[in-house]
Amino acid sequence: MGNEIEFVGFSDDCRVEGKIDLADARLADMLNGNRTIIVREVTLVSTVDGHTKEMKQLEIDRDELDIVVASGPRGDPKRRLATKPNGVSMKLGPYSAEGFMHAPPTANPVRGIRHGPAMVAITDAVLEYKFCDEPVSQWFRTILVNRDLAISLRTVSSPNGLQHGAA
Repeated sequence: MGNEIEFVGFSDDCRVEGKIDLADARLADMLNGNRTIIVREVTLVSTVDGHTKEMKQLEIDRDELDIVVASGPRGDPKRRLATKPNGVSMKLGPYSAEGFMHAPPTANPVRGIRHGPAMVAITDAVLEYKFCDEPVSQWFRTILVNRDLAISLRTVSSPNGLQHGAA
């Protein structure tokens, strides 16, 4: 069994909160390496009407998750590559996300997204959605977006008016 970490994910109609056993170095590696994950001590929160449902355990298919909040370790610093932050704006189901996607300095992250892993990191991210018909805007250091569920992706010069690392 790996390290236990907090889990927060967003599907089309609810937020999934709970705990997972991290079986890889990073949450992104685990999500990209497995079609399903097991979440324990689960609370489902409907974004439509706010009602909650608690469960002991839930198996979730990666394709049911639009967005996951990155948590746990960042991975081995020796394996990190030099990248350049690129401002992006995405639409995934009922969610909009803006932030920075990191890619090699000469790469275009929008063009290259289909050739990479399913779950892609966006840093200094602002996630916007409706909760009980009220607008919500939340900032996260890093979110993992499911590129397979992206409706649109475009580059922006300064996501949410921020410069990288200025949040």
